[in-house]
Amino acid sequence: MKKFSWFALVALICMISAIASAQNVNVDWKRGTDFSPFKTYAWGISPRPVNDPLWHQRILDNIDGALAGKGLVKVDLNANPDMIVVYSAGLRQNVSYQGYSTGWWNRMGTINQVVENEGTLVVDLADPRQRTILWRGTATETLSDKSDKNIQKLQKMVSKMFQKYPPAK
Repeated sequence: MKKFSWFALVALICMISAIASAQNVNVDWKRGTDFSPFKTYAWGISPRPVNDPLWHQRILDNIDGALAGKGLVKVDLNANPDMIVVYSAGLRQNVSYQGYSTGWWNRMGTINQVVENEGTLVVDLADPRQRTILWRGTATETLSDKSDKNIQKLQKMVSKMFQKYPPAK
């Protein structure tokens, strides 16, 4: 019975780790808003941009690409855009534990602490005339140690986020 309990505990920990690492994307918007008149946008000053200039530019480029794919045109802030775009990014460390047995019948085992970095990206589209947020996309993803994988994850996050723009009425 104790052998089964140990195996069940290890399986549960692995399952929780897999669920925790899944990408999560949510979208919300100001209900009743007609998004069809919004044709142009400009970048505002982001409240919490990433400190790394490479990643800052990657985020801007991905969001610009997604908005262009929706037919929106980027203009200068002085050109009276229909929307202002800002983003916030954050990083959080998640700690979990993984257990390993040295053999099926052996009761000896180890439990290792696993630290994963989770990135969060929040994109706001605001009406500059009414000074209200019209649409917000939020995405979280467990980050890799490899830049190329994180670039792919960023692309997927932004793509999933903007699949839901403009929102269905």
